[in-house]
Amino acid sequence: MIELEDVWKIYKKKGVNVEALRGINLTITDKEYTTIMGASGSGKTTLLNIIGSLDFPTKGKVFFDGKDITKMNDFEISKFRRKHIGFVFQAYNLISDLTAWENVSLPMYYDGIRNKEERRKRALELLERVGLEQRANHYPSELSGGEEQRVAIARALVNHPKLILADEPTGNLDSKASNEIMKLFEEIYDTENISLVIVTHERSIAERAEKIIHIKDGQIENTEMLRDYAPSS
Repeated sequence: MIELEDVWKIYKKKGVNVEALRGINLTITDKEYTTIMGASGSGKTTLLNIIGSLDFPTKGKVFFDGKDITKMNDFEISKFRRKHIGFVFQAYNLISDLTAWENVSLPMYYDGIRNKEERRKRALELLERVGLEQRANHYPSELSGGEEQRVAIARALVNHPKLILADEPTGNLDSKASNEIMKLFEEIYDTENISLVIVTHERSIAERAEKIIHIKDGQIENTEMLRDYAPSS
């Protein structure tokens, strides 16, 4: 599904070049569960953002289903993201003055679906999927951290993406809520035709996947294949 070829990301900081990514070569196949693991500042979030087309490489190519997305213009890349990729962030990124179902339905609005009832129906289906159907009319301030993350996961699924990208999705949660969120991700992975990529600095989270990509100083240090992934029960 995704292929990165010799990807570099270089930032200017106080007139000095900072190499956030250095010659990354990476392939993520269809229906693959991958984690990206590394210390703070290792480049893992930059890598995730480039995989998800939220950022572009300074040099190198990024292919999605054989199409070089680095050649797309802003309109094309925005449309591409909405259609193919769902994002889940550590800070949830919910809009505070929208209810849970309105947050979930928002990507549909930007994708041109103006019928409110159609958007609401799809949002409620997904909130039921993540166990929050009774909280559909609550605002983010009325939800726990784990519930907010469930809303964010439902929102990521709303446009039927092929790829879910999650950046430290359990970073703000306690161990119980973290385990519940990971089980939810895995239930979705087991039942949907998607690939799942999760960035984490926690070994216990990373080793739940089929494959761990270890990144250090902007380079892939090694790739660890795990054969003991088991669907969540």
